[in-house]
Amino acid sequence: MSPISFNGLSAGDSPASFRRFCVSPVRIERGNHYDEAIEVCPPAERAFWSIYGDSGQGWQLVHDAQDGEAGRALLALEVATGAPVHYVDCDWRSTGGTVAGLADRLAERIHDEIPGYDGPEDFRDDDFENHPLAELRELLLDATNGEDQK
Repeated sequence: MSPISFNGLSAGDSPASFRRFCVSPVRIERGNHYDEAIEVCPPAERAFWSIYGDSGQGWQLVHDAQDGEAGRALLALEVATGAPVHYVDCDWRSTGGTVAGLADRLAERIHDEIPGYDGPEDFRDDDFENHPLAELRELLLDATNGEDQK
């Protein structure tokens, strides 16, 4: 795999410019012909994942992840900086930590949101993998286990 080229960094910024990172689901809100905005949304409504960095002077875009690269990009940022990573959407924010720890926190959230998870008669085997956060969790696990490099 080729190294990540962070497509949201401003001139003069590098991953080392940030003290923490977050990944968020985002959608494109279109207004009139020339007006559009990218906004954080619920994971089920996402168009793609965006990664933001906090430099101590506010959050700014670091990377809009193309299909399948969110986990690899977050891991590259963690390795380069040692900074904690977390997840933020319009309804929930995880605590900061490692990429592997974020995968665990996403699994906990998925379990909490599956109706009937604690009652086997109500639980379907595919509920976990069909949750809107399951893809991100898998990308994080693949990145930390080196699966994306095979």
